[in-house]
Amino acid sequence: MKSPGHHKVAADDRFDARIASASTTTAQASQTGASDSKGKTPSQLKGATYNVERDRNPQDVKKWLGDFAKKNKLDFIQLQEINGYHKALENIPGYHLVTFPGAKDHGETGVLVKDSLLQGQKTSIQGEGGGWTTVRGGHAPPRAATAVKLAGWLQVVSAHQPPSVDWKGGEPVGPKNRVSTYKSLSEKLLGFAQRKIAKNPDEGLLIGGDWNEPASTKGKWSPNWIAQQAGMKTHGGVESHGHGKIDYAMSYGCKVSNVRAGPTGGSDHNIVMYTVSRPKGKG
Repeated sequence: MKSPGHHKVAADDRFDARIASASTTTAQASQTGASDSKGKTPSQLKGATYNVERDRNPQDVKKWLGDFAKKNKLDFIQLQEINGYHKALENIPGYHLVTFPGAKDHGETGVLVKDSLLQGQKTSIQGEGGGWTTVRGGHAPPRAATAVKLAGWLQVVSAHQPPSVDWKGGEPVGPKNRVSTYKSLSEKLLGFAQRKIAKNPDEGLLIGGDWNEPASTKGKWSPNWIAQQAGMKTHGGVESHGHGKIDYAMSYGCKVSNVRAGPTGGSDHNIVMYTVSRPKGKG
Protein backbone atom coordinates (compact mmCIF):
# COMPACT_ATOMS: atom_id res chain seq x y z
CA MET A 1 0.00 0.00 0.00
CA LYS A 2 1.40 3.38 -0.98
CA SER A 3 -0.91 5.74 0.84
CA PRO A 4 0.71 9.12 1.49
CA GLY A 5 2.10 9.66 4.97
CA HIS A 6 0.34 12.04 7.34
CA HIS A 7 3.27 12.50 9.71
CA LYS A 8 5.74 14.95 8.20
CA VAL A 9 8.85 12.92 9.03
CA ALA A 10 7.31 9.71 7.76
CA ALA A 11 6.14 11.39 4.58
CA ASP A 12 9.63 12.75 3.93
CA ASP A 13 11.18 9.34 4.58
CA ARG A 14 8.87 7.72 2.09
CA PHE A 15 9.45 10.36 -0.58
CA ASP A 16 13.21 9.88 -0.23
CA ALA A 17 12.78 6.13 -0.31
CA ARG A 18 10.96 6.19 -3.63
CA ILE A 19 13.71 8.27 -5.20
CA ALA A 20 16.46 6.14 -3.69
CA SER A 21 15.05 2.79 -4.71
CA ALA A 22 14.12 4.03 -8.17
CA SER A 23 17.68 5.15 -8.81
CA THR A 24 19.38 2.09 -7.32
CA THR A 25 18.91 -0.64 -9.89
CA THR A 26 21.86 -2.65 -8.56
CA ALA A 27 19.78 -3.22 -5.40
CA GLN A 28 22.76 -3.13 -3.09
CA ALA A 29 21.46 -0.54 -0.66
CA SER A 30 19.56 2.66 -1.31
CA GLN A 31 20.32 5.36 1.19
CA THR A 32 18.77 8.69 2.06
CA GLY A 33 20.48 11.65 3.64
CA ALA A 34 20.97 12.18 7.35
CA SER A 35 18.25 13.85 9.33
CA ASP A 36 18.95 17.32 10.69
CA SER A 37 16.53 16.94 13.60
CA LYS A 38 17.99 17.78 17.00
CA GLY A 39 16.93 14.71 18.94
CA LYS A 40 18.03 12.93 22.09
CA THR A 41 21.06 10.63 22.22
CA PRO A 42 20.61 8.34 25.24
CA SER A 43 23.27 5.66 25.82
CA GLN A 44 20.58 3.08 26.63
CA LEU A 45 17.62 2.30 24.38
CA LYS A 46 14.60 0.07 24.85
CA GLY A 47 13.70 -1.81 21.69
CA ALA A 48 11.68 -4.71 20.33
CA THR A 49 11.06 -6.78 17.23
CA TYR A 50 7.52 -7.65 16.19
CA ASN A 51 5.96 -9.48 13.26
CA VAL A 52 2.59 -7.75 13.15
CA GLU A 53 0.98 -10.42 10.88
CA ARG A 54 -0.72 -9.35 7.68
CA ASP A 55 -4.48 -9.06 7.01
CA ARG A 56 -5.45 -7.56 10.37
CA ASN A 57 -7.50 -4.45 11.09
CA PRO A 58 -5.03 -1.53 10.78
CA GLN A 59 -6.71 0.42 13.58
CA ASP A 60 -6.41 -2.56 15.95
CA VAL A 61 -2.70 -2.78 15.12
CA LYS A 62 -2.23 0.96 15.64
CA LYS A 63 -4.01 1.02 19.01
CA TRP A 64 -2.32 -2.04 20.49
CA LEU A 65 1.17 -1.14 19.28
CA GLY A 66 0.85 2.50 20.32
CA ASP A 67 -0.41 1.61 23.79
CA PHE A 68 2.24 -1.10 24.26
CA ALA A 69 5.11 1.10 23.09
CA LYS A 70 4.07 3.93 25.40
CA LYS A 71 3.46 1.68 28.42
CA ASN A 72 6.84 -0.05 28.01
CA LYS A 73 8.67 3.19 27.09
CA LEU A 74 10.03 1.68 23.89
CA ASP A 75 12.39 3.81 21.83
CA PHE A 76 12.04 1.72 18.68
CA ILE A 77 10.32 -1.38 17.29
CA GLN A 78 11.66 -3.41 14.36
CA LEU A 79 8.50 -4.36 12.44
CA GLN A 80 7.67 -7.02 9.84
CA GLU A 81 4.57 -7.72 7.69
CA ILE A 82 3.44 -4.10 7.80
CA ASN A 83 2.06 -3.89 4.25
CA GLY A 84 -1.39 -2.40 4.61
CA TYR A 85 -0.59 -0.73 7.95
CA HIS A 86 1.66 2.15 6.87
CA LYS A 87 -0.96 4.88 7.22
CA ALA A 88 -2.13 3.58 10.61
CA LEU A 89 1.40 3.17 11.98
CA GLU A 90 2.40 6.66 10.85
CA ASN A 91 -0.33 8.05 13.09
CA ILE A 92 0.78 6.50 16.39
CA PRO A 93 1.21 9.48 18.76
CA GLY A 94 4.82 10.13 19.78
CA TYR A 95 6.30 7.86 17.09
CA HIS A 96 6.94 7.83 13.37
CA LEU A 97 7.48 5.06 10.86
CA VAL A 98 10.59 4.54 8.75
CA THR A 99 9.82 2.27 5.79
CA PHE A 100 10.44 2.05 2.04
CA PRO A 101 7.29 1.64 -0.08
CA GLY A 102 9.55 1.93 -3.13
CA ALA A 103 11.28 -1.36 -2.28
CA LYS A 104 10.33 -4.50 -4.20
CA ASP A 105 8.24 -5.72 -1.25
CA HIS A 106 6.53 -2.28 -0.99
CA GLY A 107 7.69 -1.64 2.57
CA GLU A 108 7.12 -5.02 4.21
CA THR A 109 9.55 -4.12 7.00
CA GLY A 110 9.98 -0.90 8.94
CA VAL A 111 11.16 0.66 12.17
CA LEU A 112 8.82 2.56 14.47
CA VAL A 113 10.89 5.32 16.09
CA LYS A 114 10.20 7.57 19.07
CA ASP A 115 9.87 11.15 17.84
CA SER A 116 12.29 12.55 20.43
CA LEU A 117 15.24 10.38 19.33
CA LEU A 118 17.97 11.72 17.09
CA GLN A 119 17.63 9.95 13.75
CA GLY A 120 20.28 9.54 11.07
CA GLN A 121 20.66 7.76 7.74
CA LYS A 122 17.79 5.64 6.48
CA THR A 123 18.70 2.73 4.22
CA SER A 124 16.80 0.07 2.29
CA ILE A 125 18.77 -3.18 2.01
CA GLN A 126 17.23 -4.84 -1.03
CA GLY A 127 17.49 -8.60 -1.36
CA GLU A 128 17.04 -10.41 -4.66
CA GLY A 129 16.44 -14.09 -5.42
CA GLY A 130 13.26 -13.71 -7.44
CA GLY A 131 10.70 -13.97 -4.65
CA TRP A 132 8.50 -17.05 -4.31
CA THR A 133 5.03 -18.51 -4.73
CA THR A 134 2.96 -18.32 -1.55
CA VAL A 135 0.81 -21.11 -0.12
CA ARG A 136 -2.21 -19.21 -1.48
CA GLY A 137 -0.77 -19.23 -4.99
CA GLY A 138 0.26 -15.59 -4.97
CA HIS A 139 3.71 -14.09 -5.56
CA ALA A 140 5.85 -12.82 -2.68
CA PRO A 141 8.48 -10.35 -3.95
CA PRO A 142 12.10 -10.38 -2.77
CA ARG A 143 12.50 -8.99 0.73
CA ALA A 144 14.12 -5.72 1.71
CA ALA A 145 15.38 -4.86 5.20
CA THR A 146 14.94 -1.37 6.68
CA ALA A 147 17.80 0.37 8.49
CA VAL A 148 17.95 3.64 10.43
CA LYS A 149 20.59 5.16 12.69
CA LEU A 150 19.28 6.16 16.12
CA ALA A 151 20.62 8.27 18.99
CA GLY A 152 23.80 8.98 17.03
CA TRP A 153 25.36 5.59 17.82
CA LEU A 154 23.05 2.64 17.05
CA GLN A 155 22.25 1.37 13.55
CA VAL A 156 18.93 -0.49 13.82
CA VAL A 157 17.83 -2.92 11.08
CA SER A 158 14.50 -4.73 10.67
CA ALA A 159 14.65 -7.92 8.57
CA HIS A 160 12.20 -10.65 7.54
CA GLN A 161 13.34 -13.88 5.92
CA PRO A 162 11.01 -16.25 4.01
CA PRO A 163 9.55 -19.34 5.71
CA SER A 164 9.90 -23.02 4.70
CA VAL A 165 13.70 -22.97 4.42
CA ASP A 166 15.61 -25.52 6.51
CA TRP A 167 19.26 -26.53 6.84
CA LYS A 168 20.63 -30.01 6.22
CA GLY A 169 24.32 -30.80 6.19
CA GLY A 170 25.10 -27.12 6.54
CA GLU A 171 23.17 -26.14 3.39
CA PRO A 172 19.73 -24.51 3.02
CA VAL A 173 17.00 -26.73 1.56
CA GLY A 174 13.43 -25.99 0.55
CA PRO A 175 11.50 -24.54 -2.40
CA LYS A 176 14.09 -23.20 -4.85
CA ASN A 177 12.95 -19.57 -4.95
CA ARG A 178 12.52 -19.35 -1.18
CA VAL A 179 16.06 -20.63 -0.73
CA SER A 180 17.48 -18.20 -3.30
CA THR A 181 15.58 -15.31 -1.70
CA TYR A 182 16.82 -16.27 1.79
CA LYS A 183 20.42 -16.55 0.53
CA SER A 184 20.29 -13.18 -1.19
CA LEU A 185 19.00 -11.24 1.81
CA SER A 186 21.52 -12.99 4.09
CA GLU A 187 24.33 -11.91 1.77
CA LYS A 188 23.02 -8.34 1.58
CA LEU A 189 22.65 -8.13 5.38
CA LEU A 190 26.17 -9.49 5.86
CA GLY A 191 27.60 -6.98 3.39
CA PHE A 192 25.74 -4.14 5.10
CA ALA A 193 27.00 -5.26 8.54
CA GLN A 194 30.60 -5.61 7.38
CA ARG A 195 30.60 -2.17 5.76
CA LYS A 196 29.05 -0.48 8.80
CA ILE A 197 31.44 -2.17 11.25
CA ALA A 198 34.49 -1.34 9.11
CA LYS A 199 33.43 2.28 8.64
CA ASN A 200 32.10 2.94 12.17
CA PRO A 201 33.75 0.42 14.55
CA ASP A 202 32.80 2.50 17.60
CA GLU A 203 29.08 2.49 16.80
CA GLY A 204 26.54 -0.20 17.60
CA LEU A 205 24.65 -2.38 15.13
CA LEU A 206 21.43 -4.27 15.87
CA ILE A 207 19.79 -6.45 13.22
CA GLY A 208 16.49 -7.86 14.45
CA GLY A 209 13.41 -9.44 13.00
CA ASP A 210 11.62 -12.62 12.00
CA TRP A 211 14.31 -14.95 10.68
CA ASN A 212 12.03 -18.00 10.31
CA GLU A 213 14.98 -19.99 11.66
CA PRO A 214 16.46 -20.32 15.16
CA ALA A 215 19.75 -18.64 16.03
CA SER A 216 21.15 -22.07 16.91
CA THR A 217 20.99 -23.34 13.30
CA LYS A 218 24.43 -23.83 11.75
CA GLY A 219 25.07 -23.55 8.03
CA LYS A 220 25.88 -21.08 5.27
CA TRP A 221 23.39 -18.22 4.82
CA SER A 222 21.70 -18.97 8.18
CA PRO A 223 21.29 -16.11 10.68
CA ASN A 224 24.06 -17.71 12.76
CA TRP A 225 26.33 -17.59 9.68
CA ILE A 226 25.66 -13.86 9.20
CA ALA A 227 26.54 -13.21 12.84
CA GLN A 228 29.71 -15.31 12.73
CA GLN A 229 30.96 -13.79 9.48
CA ALA A 230 30.30 -10.24 10.70
CA GLY A 231 31.60 -10.74 14.23
CA MET A 232 28.16 -10.24 15.76
CA LYS A 233 26.40 -11.98 18.64
CA THR A 234 22.92 -13.54 18.39
CA HIS A 235 20.31 -13.13 21.12
CA GLY A 236 17.91 -15.96 20.27
CA GLY A 237 16.31 -18.63 22.42
CA VAL A 238 13.10 -16.82 23.36
CA GLU A 239 9.88 -18.58 22.28
CA SER A 240 7.93 -16.13 20.15
CA HIS A 241 5.89 -18.02 17.54
CA GLY A 242 4.25 -20.83 19.43
CA HIS A 243 7.35 -22.79 20.45
CA GLY A 244 9.41 -21.31 17.63
CA LYS A 245 12.48 -19.27 18.48
CA ILE A 246 12.61 -17.26 15.28
CA ASP A 247 12.17 -13.62 16.38
CA TYR A 248 15.40 -12.17 17.75
CA ALA A 249 18.28 -9.76 17.22
CA MET A 250 22.00 -9.96 16.61
CA SER A 251 24.37 -7.23 17.74
CA TYR A 252 27.79 -5.66 17.43
CA GLY A 253 29.34 -2.91 19.53
CA CYS A 254 26.54 -2.79 22.10
CA LYS A 255 25.22 -4.76 25.05
CA VAL A 256 21.83 -6.45 24.65
CA SER A 257 20.14 -7.42 27.90
CA ASN A 258 16.74 -8.25 29.41
CA VAL A 259 15.65 -10.20 26.30
CA ARG A 260 12.09 -11.43 26.81
CA ALA A 261 8.91 -12.26 24.95
CA GLY A 262 5.87 -10.09 25.51
CA PRO A 263 2.27 -10.69 24.39
CA THR A 264 1.15 -11.38 20.82
CA GLY A 265 -1.11 -8.34 20.60
CA GLY A 266 -3.34 -10.11 18.10
CA SER A 267 -0.49 -11.40 15.91
CA ASP A 268 0.71 -14.99 15.44
CA HIS A 269 4.07 -13.80 16.85
CA ASN A 270 4.97 -12.45 20.28
CA ILE A 271 6.70 -9.11 20.48
CA VAL A 272 10.27 -9.69 21.70
CA MET A 273 11.83 -6.90 23.77
CA TYR A 274 15.36 -6.01 24.82
CA THR A 275 17.50 -3.24 26.26
CA VAL A 276 20.43 -2.03 24.16
CA SER A 277 23.29 -0.19 25.89
CA ARG A 278 26.31 1.62 24.55
CA PRO A 279 29.55 0.40 26.17
CA LYS A 280 31.18 2.92 28.50
CA GLY A 281 33.96 4.92 26.92
CA LYS A 282 32.39 4.89 23.45
CA GLY A 283 31.51 8.10 21.70
